[in-house]
Amino acid sequence: MNSDESLVVITTIKGKVEIRKINGSLVRTIGNGNAINAKWCNNEIAISTDRGKTELRKENGSLIRTL
Repeated sequence: MNSDESLVVITTIKGKVEIRKINGSLVRTIGNGNAINAKWCNNEIAISTDRGKTELRKENGSLIRTL
């Protein structure tokens, strides 16, 4: 859940990351299908990929940097 607990981030079995409202409705899908895990980091989302990298993304899905 994000800081105000209005959104939740979900990693699907197909490697996509979804941002959903607390009621379950889809806000957007982010990433390119290689996600293993995703979690909120303040107002940003840290996505662990199957290539061993971590992508830091804004809530709107835009890439900030790859670590």
